[in-house]
Amino acid sequence: MKYFICILLGFQISFVCAQRNCGSADYWKQQLQNDVTLSKRYTKIETASRYRASMKVQHPEVDDGTVITIPVVIHILYNTSAQNISDAQIETQLDVLNKDFQKRNEDVGKVPVAFSEYAADCQIKFVLARLDPQGRSTSGIVRRKTAQVSWKQDDKMKYSVNEGDDAWDSRYYLNIWVCNLGDGLLGYSTFPGAAPDKDGVVIRTDVFGTGNINSVYNKGRTATHEIGHWLNLKHLWGDTECGSDDVDDTPPQKTYSSGCSSFPKITAGGCNKNPNGDMFMNFMDFSDDECILMFTYGQRQRMRDIFTPNGPRASMRNSPALKAVTENAETETDKKSGNTLSLFVYPNPSSNSIHFRNFNGNNIIPEYFNVFDSKGQSLMSGSNKQFINITRLMQGIYFIRIQYEGKDTVIRFMKK
Repeated sequence: MKYFICILLGFQISFVCAQRNCGSADYWKQQLQNDVTLSKRYTKIETASRYRASMKVQHPEVDDGTVITIPVVIHILYNTSAQNISDAQIETQLDVLNKDFQKRNEDVGKVPVAFSEYAADCQIKFVLARLDPQGRSTSGIVRRKTAQVSWKQDDKMKYSVNEGDDAWDSRYYLNIWVCNLGDGLLGYSTFPGAAPDKDGVVIRTDVFGTGNINSVYNKGRTATHEIGHWLNLKHLWGDTECGSDDVDDTPPQKTYSSGCSSFPKITAGGCNKNPNGDMFMNFMDFSDDECILMFTYGQRQRMRDIFTPNGPRASMRNSPALKAVTENAETETDKKSGNTLSLFVYPNPSSNSIHFRNFNGNNIIPEYFNVFDSKGQSLMSGSNKQFINITRLMQGIYFIRIQYEGKDTVIRFMKK
């Protein structure tokens, strides 16, 4: 039997039973406890979101009927050939996401009539990225064979130094790591405001996409649920008895659902006095894949709020990854001359200094550079340096913006 302990944002009550094992609540609580600046960022995001909800503020820029398109990069980490899932399997997951977030899922008709009027088209679309962070054509899929047999809820799969794979710039990409999660976990996610090198979603290999070997979680709804968290949705019960998910049109709920409930689901001693009972078919409950079917209009608003001009995911709407490949594609002349944005930092990771190479493998001297940390704080800058001494930096992930030949790019590196 699988067990789950779910705690979110400081709430102290835990529940233990057999059901969907989402690790996001416990993970996010730990992140907030360990990072004071993250806690402040997320508190600011939540305060703004709750204020807008209380005032029922609408945002024309995100509710004018336009579809918000999110570029996705899938990091496949495999130890066995069976874990190296096919492109076709990945496409089934993208198809599920686009149907679920646009109310085009074939099973939405199973939503009970009492709740069907709340089922919303969130007008959010997911596409595999067409350009990588260096502006080169990509499939949006990264595959890496790893010696790691299984992974824990500790973010190690997000770093190449740990046999994982580094995140692409999370301002412009939704990073999804697909790997063999242990401890019965199906997946976990960051919320808006996370550190750039951690921001994204982790999904267990055997529940990614449809038609997989898992008999209960075989419709791709684990990714729908976890990406809901990435888009700032909480569990319906607020991860405490009769807690709040800060959404007006989801009924109050004592705790999670599991399996496939019958309508109406009335929880004994619960806080929902409505005769229609709990909204157990909502994507943010813990019901089985075949029985979670909908988002509400309130959830739609909360998700789309984060893409407003000052929202925490606003940059995603202008992602260069959505541009046609021809806009930034390298020409043969560029490749031969080395005058491209395909610049690389080496060695990476490094403990002492970093150098730069172009597409042809030639060393280059950047006209200007600026090193900054994952919070965007500038740490050092300069010009016309053949190499950069990084000995004074603490161990961790950093980013360097380089200007060269009138162009610029941002490259991630690790100080070990």
